[in-house]
Amino acid sequence: MKSSGNPGLAMLMLAAGIVASLTQLSHAQNREVIDEARLVSPNERVTLDVMRGEVTIRPGDDNTLRIRGVLDELAEGYELESGNGFTQFTVVMPRNMRNRGGDRDDGSDLEIIVPAGSDVQFSGVNVDVDIADIQGGARITTVNGSITAAGLREFIQLRTVNGRISSDRNLGRIEIETVNGEVTDRASEGRIALQAVNGEIDIDSRAEEVQLTVVNGEINANLAGAQSLEFSGVNGSIDIRLREAARPRVRGSSVSGEISLGLDPMVDARFNLQSNVGRSIENELSDDEPQRPQFGPGRSLRFMTGEGSGTVDVTTVSGEIRLRRN
Repeated sequence: MKSSGNPGLAMLMLAAGIVASLTQLSHAQNREVIDEARLVSPNERVTLDVMRGEVTIRPGDDNTLRIRGVLDELAEGYELESGNGFTQFTVVMPRNMRNRGGDRDDGSDLEIIVPAGSDVQFSGVNVDVDIADIQGGARITTVNGSITAAGLREFIQLRTVNGRISSDRNLGRIEIETVNGEVTDRASEGRIALQAVNGEIDIDSRAEEVQLTVVNGEINANLAGAQSLEFSGVNGSIDIRLREAARPRVRGSSVSGEISLGLDPMVDARFNLQSNVGRSIENELSDDEPQRPQFGPGRSLRFMTGEGSGTVDVTTVSGEIRLRRN
């Protein structure tokens, strides 16, 4: 068999590939291991900055803060400072990495234990965060990555650009935002505001005050006992079931798409529904029917149930509105 090509060049390329593989293996084996522990205050303000990887945050049984795991393969080390109730931990990355994400698989893999009453603030770029059972508040921000948050208390803020956010059993003032991703909330209580630009909101909550915003996507909400509800959408469908709310205060709007709002049969409220270009308004709560204006394409429906203690104001530009019984 006659060989083709340049044997010397082939051998050179093979050698280069072997060197690259050995270099990658060496980097993986030489990743810095961290196991730091120190006593802090029971309500420590803990600030964490981890650019890439996966981070788990959990409460401990005492006032010890502990960080253990391995650092990003490109890390230049870490900084850990504590004093006067404040702790700052940073994985130090090369300057040219500061504004790019990189591969999450090569990033840090850390478990961080804090006192249960800590107030945790986390920021990252290409990182997944799993945080649970922190009682002093949590502000979690990542650019490309998912956030899983459960059993948090006080002020809770969860933000990502590209990723999914899962919220479970959180209590307090809750703010959740994603640009490209899905937001899921289960069994939250207190006040909650959820926002998705290109994505979906799926909520099953007992929060007393609820605010839902979606631009291009869907809202699917099952709300029990909410006294105040605000929602808005641009393109997509909005499906909300509001239970155990005898005198709710509801304000909603959409540009296009369908709004479906389910209420209990004995709801006590004044209703004001408006469709600006004449799309249908369906009413299953009473015998009242929508009215057409003498001039123009719109439709409107105004009626009252009970003594009219609550208010339900819903408008759409070119969508449909449906009131239904739960």
